[in-house]
Amino acid sequence: MKFVKILAPVVLVALLLSMAIGTVYESHFGSSEALAHIYHAPYFIGLWCILMALTLVLSLHNKLYKRPALGALHASILLVFVGAMVTYTTGQSGVITLQPNQPNSTFVDEDNQSMELPFCVTLNNFEVISYPGTHAPMDYVATVTMDGQQSAQTISMNNIGRYKNYRFYISDYDKDGTVMLEVAHDPWGIALIYAGFLMMLLSMIVFFFIDKHSPFRQMLHSPVLKVAMVLLLVLPLSPLNAHSSNPRTLPKTTANKMGNMYILYKDRVCPLQTFARDFTYQLYGSTSYKGFSAEQVLAGWLFYYDDWKDEPVIKVKGRAVRDTLHLDSRYASLTQLLDPNGENIVDKMLDSMALDDPRRSKFSETNKKYNMLVQLYSGHLLKVFPVSDTAGSIGWFSQNDNFVPSTISDNEYIYIRKQQSYFQELVAMGDMETLGMAFDKHRAYQEQRGKGTTPSQFVFRAERFYNRIALTRPLAIMCVLLGLFFFVMMLLQYGRTDEWKWGRQLSMVLLTLLSVYLLLLFFLRWLLSGYVPLGGGYETMCFLAFCIAVAALVSHRRFELSLPFGLLMTGFVLMAAMIEGVNPPATPLMPVLKSPLLLIHVAIMMFAYALLAFTLFNSIAAIVIRATNRQWQSSVERLQTISQLLLYPAIFFMATGIIVGSVWANISWGSYWSWDPKEVWALISTLLYVVPLHSRMIPWLRKPMVFHTYLLVAFLSIVVTYFGVNFLLGGMHSYA
Repeated sequence: MKFVKILAPVVLVALLLSMAIGTVYESHFGSSEALAHIYHAPYFIGLWCILMALTLVLSLHNKLYKRPALGALHASILLVFVGAMVTYTTGQSGVITLQPNQPNSTFVDEDNQSMELPFCVTLNNFEVISYPGTHAPMDYVATVTMDGQQSAQTISMNNIGRYKNYRFYISDYDKDGTVMLEVAHDPWGIALIYAGFLMMLLSMIVFFFIDKHSPFRQMLHSPVLKVAMVLLLVLPLSPLNAHSSNPRTLPKTTANKMGNMYILYKDRVCPLQTFARDFTYQLYGSTSYKGFSAEQVLAGWLFYYDDWKDEPVIKVKGRAVRDTLHLDSRYASLTQLLDPNGENIVDKMLDSMALDDPRRSKFSETNKKYNMLVQLYSGHLLKVFPVSDTAGSIGWFSQNDNFVPSTISDNEYIYIRKQQSYFQELVAMGDMETLGMAFDKHRAYQEQRGKGTTPSQFVFRAERFYNRIALTRPLAIMCVLLGLFFFVMMLLQYGRTDEWKWGRQLSMVLLTLLSVYLLLLFFLRWLLSGYVPLGGGYETMCFLAFCIAVAALVSHRRFELSLPFGLLMTGFVLMAAMIEGVNPPATPLMPVLKSPLLLIHVAIMMFAYALLAFTLFNSIAAIVIRATNRQWQSSVERLQTISQLLLYPAIFFMATGIIVGSVWANISWGSYWSWDPKEVWALISTLLYVVPLHSRMIPWLRKPMVFHTYLLVAFLSIVVTYFGVNFLLGGMHSYA
C-alpha cells in the first residue's frame, strides 16, 4: 500500500504536466495535432487508467464503501471515466453536408473517412434569423426530414435533432443554401457519463448537507472559526488636473440631446451616447477629456475639426510608435500622425514592416484610431438613418451608405443626404437652441421610421442611466487601496477584536454598497442587452467581483480576513475586467451562447473562483504573519483551517460548473468534452485543489506553511484558466 501512495501522486503530476503541455502544443499546432500526439496518445490514456485503478485501490483500502457520501463520490469519478472510455472506443462523430432537397446518408468522420448512416437526411429549408434592424445572426434554423418521413424536425442552435440514437447540430452553411450538420452517435458513453454526473452531484449534496460525519460538517464547528476584528477606513481622493485652454464643442445640454438619438452600433440599435463613450475611450483611453463628456468629444470632432485636429487626444501605446512620431508624451494630435504631404506616417511604417515584426501590434493599434477618425469624416460610421427595403425589413444606414432609394421618397432621400450638413450649418450660426430641436426631431424621425428595431423608451433610458453610472477605473483602484490598507492594518492588529467594531461596521457598509452597485449594473446590462450578461470577459469578471463582495459579507462572521480580502479582490477583479475597455458596449449574443445552461455554468464557476481567491489571500496572510510575528503558529493554523473549509465548497462549485458546462457543450456541439484549453485548465485546477483535501494521506501537506505555499502556487492555475486561455492559448472558450 505504501507503493500505491507513492505512485498515485507521481501519476497525477505526470497527467497534470501532460495536460498543461497539451494546451500549449494545441495553441501552436492545432487541436487535431494535440489530440493525436497527447490527449489520445496511448501513454496519456494509460496514465488515466493507472490513476483510476489507484483511486479504486485506495478507496477500498480506506473502506470508503462504509461512508456513503465519500464512497459514492469516488465511485462517480470512476463511472465518469468508464463513460469517457466508452465514448472514446465506440463513439462516432463527423459532419454531413446537406444540399436543399437532396437526401444524403453519408458523413465524414474526424479521420476524413466516409461513414454511412442507417437512414437518409434531407434538408427542406434553412434560414438565418437576424436581430431586428441588423445583420447580426440571432439563430440558424434548419428544417430536415429523416428517412423521408412526413413530419420534419427543426434543428437550431441549442435545439438538436435526434433520430435512431444519432444527434445532429448546426455546424456551418454557405450562401448557396448548403448546410453542414455535426453528427454524433454515442448512446452508451453519454448514458454512463450522465449517470456519473448525477451520482457525483447527489453524493456532494449528501456530503455537504446530510452526512453529519463528513469532514466539512465537522470543520464547521471548529473553535478557530471566530470573528476576529476589522479595520479603519481612508478614502484617498486626488483632484483631476485642470486645463486652461480647451477646444470648442457643443454645450453640454445640446451634446446630451445629440447623444439622445439612436444609432446602429456593433449590430445593436442603442443611444448615440453609447457610441460616443466607446469612441472617446478607444481614442483617448477615458470616457471624458478635459472635463468634456463623451458626447461633447464626439461633437467636437464632428463640428469643430480645426480645433480638435491639434488636440493631443489620441493615446499612443508603445515606445517605438512614440519615437517614430517624435512624441514627448503618450498622447498625439491628429496632425502629428501626418507627414508634410498629409499622409499617415503610421500606415507607411506598417507597410514597411515584416508581418512577424513585434512592433506591428502597437503601430496597428494607433493606425486603427486614425482610421476611426477617417471613417467618422467619410460619413460611414454614424448609422443613424432607418431605411426599409422592398420586403419591409428595416436596416440602419449612414448618410453616405449605399441603399436602395426606390424604397423611400425623394424628400426623405434628400433629408438623409443633407441632414449632417444642416446640423453643421446650425453649429456655424451658433444657433444651439435650434440645433437641439433638430436633434429632437431627428430622434422622432428615427422612432417613426425604425419602429420595431428601436428599444423601448424604458430600455433606452435605462441604457443612458447605465452609461452615466458605469464602472470606472478610479473605483477599482480605490477598492484595491482600501483593501490593501485594511489588510495591512488587520495583520498588525491580528487577534484583537474590541477596538475595531466601528471599523468593521464601516467596511461592511462599503462592501454592501459596492455589492448593490455591481448588482444594479448587472441588471441594467441585462435589460439593455436582452440576455443575462455572462457571455464575455468583461461581464463575467464583473459578476465575479459581485460574487467576491457577497462572499466577503456572508463569511465575515467566521472568516477574519474576509472584509479586507473582499475589497482587495473586488478591486483587482474590476481592474482586470477593464483590460478590454471601460464598460464595453453590449453586443448581440452569439447564437450558440443563448442557453440557460451557459449562464448557470459561468455563475457557478465564478463562485468557485471567488472562494479559491479567499484561500489565496489566506495563504498570503499566513506567509506575512510567519515572517513578522514570533507567535505565528496559532494564527497560521487558524488560517489553514479556514482555507481547508473553503476548499470543500470551492471544489463542489468547480465540479458542478464543469458538469453543467459539459452538458451544455453536449447539447450545443455534440461533445461533452473537447480537450479545449479552458476545459483542460479547469480540470487541472480541480485536480490541484483536490490534493489538499487528501492531506490525511499526504503527511507533508499537514504542515501549515507547506499547505499555504501549495495553495499560493495552485492559484496560478486559476490565473491561467481565465487569463492565460483568453489572452494566450485561445480555443473555443477564449471569448469567456
